[in-house]
Amino acid sequence: MQLNLRFDREHCIPVDFPAHSATDRSEWARATAADFVARTGLAPEAAGPIAAALDDVARIASDDSRSLVIVGIDGRVIAPLTVFAVDGALSEADQAAFLWSPSAQLPATTEVIETDNFGIGISTTLLERHGDRDFGFERWLFFGEDATVAAILGPVAPYGLAFVEEAAKAVLRQSTLEGFVASSDRVRVDALDRAVVRFGEEWPT
Repeated sequence: MQLNLRFDREHCIPVDFPAHSATDRSEWARATAADFVARTGLAPEAAGPIAAALDDVARIASDDSRSLVIVGIDGRVIAPLTVFAVDGALSEADQAAFLWSPSAQLPATTEVIETDNFGIGISTTLLERHGDRDFGFERWLFFGEDATVAAILGPVAPYGLAFVEEAAKAVLRQSTLEGFVASSDRVRVDALDRAVVRFGEEWPT
């Protein structure tokens, strides 16, 4: 399945460099960040953090997914967006494991999102604790007749999620997966939405 990400080049940088070594990867990240900063008119000091993010994402990139680095508020917020597709439907346990995290510090918030190509999906927004730091994440699932599309935005500083979220949603609304037929059945989306809301109501206080 061919996943085609469509994005705004003023805010998004594709991570599609097949790095053969750490040195090659770092050189690519620095050059790509410098080009982005020059093209978008950001302050030169923004290039360092952007290059570091590109290097990190490229290091863990795989053939099974497509990744972007999203840059917000003049380079002060930087977050990776990773999108991938799997054949068939995920089990209920896999859906829950993807949308939820045992590291969550607060109940998740949900949103039902509609797209032209992936159909109706659900997202969860989470505040997660990793080590001694808190990060914001947003996760999406879209259900097709024969495939599932999933996406993760983050990690990002919790305050920064709002500054990159709309760019991520725009990517998901415009992108395509070859052969993907969106499901017209909202049952799974609505059931997941209710389940997350119900879990939040039972959150220990």
